Amino acid sequence: MQVKFKLNAEMVACDIAGHETLLAVLRDKLGVMEVKYGCGEGACGACVVLVDDTPTASCITLCASVEDSELMTVKAPDPLGVWSLLQERFAVHEAAQCGFCSPGLLASCFALVQCGEKLTRQQIREALTGHLCRCTGYQHIVDAVEEVMELWPVMS
Repeated sequence: MQVKFKLNAEMVACDIAGHETLLAVLRDKLGVMEVKYGCGEGACGACVVLVDDTPTASCITLCASVEDSELMTVKAPDPLGVWSLLQERFAVHEAAQCGFCSPGLLASCFALVQCGEKLTRQQIREALTGHLCRCTGYQHIVDAVEEVMELWPVMS
């Protein structure tokens, strides 16, 4: 079967088998290497991409289910500078050490910022519970997201 969707603002079409996961198609057929394989069970967050603005574990999502959807990774066009600001604040706060979990975390953080609400530190932590990071202890990640949420209204 063929599936069509928008990936980082560009339409793509790909022949897939019905059982193929979105992660497998992104990495193996489309060469999207910023999406990482972690646990294969949707528990670690390394493979998170935005599907129609919703953080989605691509390792447990059938590719056929994203037909006509809009997908974004950390390499999506950034006309408003949100991805750039998140990456900059992650660097300033040392929220990414080894970097393996960063693309998935950044995707979820992007969705948090885009919602437009100022979340408490506890709400940010709860929103990121589907992500495992063995390097940072999460404090630095929460610091970075909190700062972006403070800066975001100034940017928009």
